[in-house]
Amino acid sequence: MTNKHQTARLITFISGLLIATIASAELVVEEGFVRKPIPGRSMSAAFMSIRNTGVEDVVIKTAKIEGAKSVEIHTHSHQNGVMRMRQLHSLEIKSGQVVSLEPGGLHLMVFGIQALPEQPSLTLCDDTKRCYQFTLAVRDLVKR
Repeated sequence: MTNKHQTARLITFISGLLIATIASAELVVEEGFVRKPIPGRSMSAAFMSIRNTGVEDVVIKTAKIEGAKSVEIHTHSHQNGVMRMRQLHSLEIKSGQVVSLEPGGLHLMVFGIQALPEQPSLTLCDDTKRCYQFTLAVRDLVKR
């Protein structure tokens, strides 16, 4: 095989890798924060916008926050004057979509908080076991 052919095959191979990397899903967390727990309590909630900038849909299956024992994806609804929270076992974020996690709607319930670092890490893992890592802010329950 000539050097020209080897070079052409190498360029084709590298181009394929780049296209596969570009085509994969990418998540971006914007304005993410976890609330400090109420004194004497060990649970709280985290809120953010999650943007899927990739061309593939992403299905989030698990979440972890540094300083917490467990994290669950929850939804919040009002039915007949009663507030209800329900755990979701996955959260789909379609390609090009932004999903907002906010008070009174979708959110992350954070359990078993002993101490939160000033900027805890958030890890979101999808149904293919790919994980995405972000940094969150910590906010007081009441804005001052």
